[in-house]
Amino acid sequence: MKKNAFLLIFLLGHWFFCQAQWSDACTVTQAQLDNIQQRLSSLDSEDPELITLHYYFLQDCLKELTELKENGNDRLFYCKDKQKLQKQGLRLLAQADSLMTIFSEQIQIVDELFYSKARIDYMFADNEKADYYLSRALQYNKHNVNALLLKAQIKFEDEEYADCIPLIKALFDNNELSEEQENEIYRFSSEYYYKVYNTGDSLVKIDKGAYAIDLFQLLEEFCHDIPSAYCNDDYYHGILRSKTGIYESYIAIAKAAHQRQNYALEKKYLQYAEEYLKENELDLEVE
Repeated sequence: MKKNAFLLIFLLGHWFFCQAQWSDACTVTQAQLDNIQQRLSSLDSEDPELITLHYYFLQDCLKELTELKENGNDRLFYCKDKQKLQKQGLRLLAQADSLMTIFSEQIQIVDELFYSKARIDYMFADNEKADYYLSRALQYNKHNVNALLLKAQIKFEDEEYADCIPLIKALFDNNELSEEQENEIYRFSSEYYYKVYNTGDSLVKIDKGAYAIDLFQLLEEFCHDIPSAYCNDDYYHGILRSKTGIYESYIAIAKAAHQRQNYALEKKYLQYAEEYLKENELDLEVE
C-alpha cells in the first residue's frame, strides 16, 4: 500500500514537473517569436548605414526560426497553443525569407545608395557631408566610378588639389567605363590640369614662386601618373613657353625648387631656361 502510494506521488510529481516544463516551453517560445517579430519590423533595407548590420540581424532571425521549425514538434509536444505558435513561426519565417531577398539585393548596391545620398547633399552645397558619403561608398566599392568622380570634383572645388591625383589615377585605372564616364574623366582631368597650371603660373608672375612650387610639383606628378594625350613633359614645357616672361618664370621656379631642396626640379627648370635662351637666340646667362 505504501509502495503504491509512493509510486502515485512520484507519478503525480513527475506529471506536474512535466506540465511546468511544457508550460515554460510555450511561454518561452511565444516570447521568442514576439521578439523575432519585433526585430524583423525594425529592419531597414533603405539606409546604407544600416543595411549590412541589419542583414546580419536578419540572418540571426532566420537561424532561430529555422531551428524552431525543425524542433518545434518535440519542443511544443504538450503545448496547448502548439498549432498557433507553429503558424506564427511559419508566418515569420516567410516574412524573413522575403526580407532576405530584398537585403541580398540591397547589400550588393550599398555603394550606389551612399553615392545617391552624396549626390543630393552635393546638390545642396553640403560638400562636407557629401564627401563623407562618398568615402563610405568607396569603402564598399573602391572602383565606383561615379563616386570617384564626384569626390574628385569636391576636392577640386575645395582646392585640395593633391587629394585629387589618387582619385583621378584610380579613374584611369578602371577598365569598365562607359563612353559618358570616359568623356567626363577626360573633361575633369583637363580642367584640373589647366586650373593648377594657371594658378601656379599666376603666382610666379607676381613673384610668389615659393607658393607656386607645390602646384608645379603636383603637375609633375599628375603628368607622370595620368595617361592623357594633352599632358606630357613636352606639352607641359610647350605651355610654359607660350607665356610671357618665360625665362623669368623658369628661373623663379628653379630658385623656389632650390629653396625647398628639390634639386631635381631645380635642375629641370634651369635646363628649360637654357634651352629657351638657345632656341630664341637671347643673349642672357642662365644663373
